Amino acid sequence: MQILRTIAIIGLIYYGFKFLARTVFPWILKRWVNKKMGQFQNQGQQQYKDQQQAQEFSKEHEGEVKIQTRGGKTQSDTKDMGDFVDYEEVD
Repeated sequence: MQILRTIAIIGLIYYGFKFLARTVFPWILKRWVNKKMGQFQNQGQQQYKDQQQAQEFSKEHEGEVKIQTRGGKTQSDTKDMGDFVDYEEVD
């Protein structure tokens, strides 16, 4: 009796997996592919918008020059280090 039960369980698992492989897995894969395609299209549209905005900005500000300076150092970093001595090697 146990052998029939084991064979029945194996058969149910086999046919259950076969059913899932033919119906559910393709549906899940199709949804995943469509989602990734949508994300790819959104990314392409965003890059196109960014490029258009950059071109408009460059046309509006053509010929302008901006100079940014760093804050000048008032004190030297080596002030507290002491004196520098250059040694020469003697033979």
